[in-house]
Amino acid sequence: MDISKEQIIRLKNNDMTSFDEIYEIARKSVYFTIALIVKDNLASEDIMQEVFIDLLMNKSKLKEDDNLGALLTTSAKNKAINYYNRHKRETQYINTLQDESYDQEIGLDSGLLDKIKNILSKKEYEVFILHILGEYSFKEISEIKKIPLGTLTWTYQEARKKLEIELGGKNHDW
Repeated sequence: MDISKEQIIRLKNNDMTSFDEIYEIARKSVYFTIALIVKDNLASEDIMQEVFIDLLMNKSKLKEDDNLGALLTTSAKNKAINYYNRHKRETQYINTLQDESYDQEIGLDSGLLDKIKNILSKKEYEVFILHILGEYSFKEISEIKKIPLGTLTWTYQEARKKLEIELGGKNHDW
């Protein structure tokens, strides 16, 4: 995620266009961080909104050299874990990423994520989704998942190889 110091400064100075820019840059990554944990589309959207509301409420505490992308995803992860722990008995284990309306929203063929999930291990799937759909850099994923960068890139490459074999060659942008 590329959130500039200028955007942080403008946000601190109550420039709401800067907030809109930050939201557009970070929303996919924040959403996927949450969705991988709570596995519920509506809850993920609600938690995502909480993350961005917290950003607005605490913008005065930001420093211009903060890694705002990492702060947002860490907040998303913590809120998602808290939600999951509070609601784990109530949660219906619905795979958000198989929801056709969601597939259409992000421009995927219906069922493609399901195929990918069946091909990859859980770890490979999470790394792949965070990098491709969440638009995280490998360094950011390494920090979020607490996985050494070398291990992470190896895991991603193995996932790509599996997908290329199972889905028919190098026809995709991953």
